Amino acid sequence: MRKTIFMTSLLMLSLGQVSEAQVSQPSDWTHLLTDPRFIPAIKNCLAAHPKGEGPAVVMDVWHSSMEDAGVMTTDLTGRRNECYASKDTGLVSRSKTVFDLPGPLFVSVDQAKVAPQGECIVSTPVFIDQQLQGWVLRQPILNQQIPSACSWPIWTGLFQGEK
Repeated sequence: MRKTIFMTSLLMLSLGQVSEAQVSQPSDWTHLLTDPRFIPAIKNCLAAHPKGEGPAVVMDVWHSSMEDAGVMTTDLTGRRNECYASKDTGLVSRSKTVFDLPGPLFVSVDQAKVAPQGECIVSTPVFIDQQLQGWVLRQPILNQQIPSACSWPIWTGLFQGEK
């Protein structure tokens, strides 16, 4: 009886480890490449990737809605672009560069003459011998249980011209 309980416990423990390992692995989106409806969206999202170093490549594809596909592209600089396009026609409805590092980040006074501001940016000045060197930027500390506009890293105040 004890041996059966022990073996059952061992089996359950090993099954729990397997399912944890499966959960921690990234989803495999490559099976969507065999669906011809995704190809127009993928091609147009690759073309919509901002010109950088080297060719753009696809790093993720997903169903955005019944009609649209989401496509994440990147290039050799590491720049990522999130794109949404029609599965059937490839018409791009939205394309934007994704910059979602958790921070903290440092911006030199040589790069920005004033503290970057944004709804989701907290700037702290950095001084050496009373001379401003730049700012440490962090996301505001929020209640994790309540969703807000700043629930994910958002650095739009860093980019001039972005609203």
